[in-house]
Amino acid sequence: MQPVFISYRRDDTEGQAGRLFESLRDAFGEHMVFMDVETIEPGADFRRAIESNIEKCSVLLSLIGRTWLTVTDKQGQRRLDDPNDFVRLETSSALKRGVRVIPVLVQGATMPREADLPADIKELAYRNSVELTHARWDSDVQLLINALRGPGADAPTAAAPSAATVAQSSNDSHGKSPARIWVMGGAVAAIALTGAVLLKVTGTSRDAGTGSTTSTQQRAALPSTSEPASVPVPVSVSTPAATATDQPVREGDQVVSKKELQRRAHMRGACVKPFIWREAQPGDKVCVTPDTQTRILAENRAATDNRSPTGGTYGPNTCKSGFVWREAFDGDTVCVTPESRELTAVDNAHALQRIVPLPQ
Repeated sequence: MQPVFISYRRDDTEGQAGRLFESLRDAFGEHMVFMDVETIEPGADFRRAIESNIEKCSVLLSLIGRTWLTVTDKQGQRRLDDPNDFVRLETSSALKRGVRVIPVLVQGATMPREADLPADIKELAYRNSVELTHARWDSDVQLLINALRGPGADAPTAAAPSAATVAQSSNDSHGKSPARIWVMGGAVAAIALTGAVLLKVTGTSRDAGTGSTTSTQQRAALPSTSEPASVPVPVSVSTPAATATDQPVREGDQVVSKKELQRRAHMRGACVKPFIWREAQPGDKVCVTPDTQTRILAENRAATDNRSPTGGTYGPNTCKSGFVWREAFDGDTVCVTPESRELTAVDNAHALQRIVPLPQ
């Protein structure tokens, strides 16, 4: 295979990019993975330098974190709107030259919509993405490595790591992560388990509209000076990338494959059981427990009661003492307890892990 190019924003995913670089370098060798354009000579046209680097690669991994789409420059302008933005140039050059572009979602980020992207990189919105999570870093990266090697590629095998080893690795975000390759028996067992999970796919009977989930960006100023109380972080149900059998099934008047049904469920943002859409606003597809949805809807109904009747520093949306803005989405000024806001932030961070995965 030809080299792999890692495209990322330093203000957004520098840590994850460095960690991924080390993992891929261990798997493919130091001359097969590139990141940054650090060898551009003074006076050289950096646009030509980027194109030259992209030409040498067969794959561009576009690391997308929570602020990849919205980060601004010193003038307050969105960097992605600058035609000379390095990330935009790298992505545009790869798409233009037919280089395989894989969006790599980290930090719980979601895929950007076509409407949010400049014209020359709108195609990125339709590229199949992968997700790398902190807790499952080694296994997530291994799936990516297998995809980069392609079908039928020979890969060395190693004993499956012990539970203690996996736990230690997931707690070490700065150490060097050696590539671990599961033995075939373990892989088959994981696929079988995932198949069972897919039978419990939900979301086919409910559709909250075409709105997309928005990750919380930057906290608004707090209407209350009280510190958010410490709350336990619930363990999310995460589903690995799955391999569905491609047997035809009937959906209405159509006969489609199970893989296609799974792909449609993923694109719709369907939740795996027991999760359902939160509905903090129309089109809110963050997956939460039914109890959480009940709490969120009750908070929406009580929004007026929890605001200061005389207004205040933040205008008519000023909260009563002891309440803060919920921030389930950008501009969410529903007044809730600090504990509720912390739980809402946890749900946002785990949103992608609770939807039906794409088939492999």
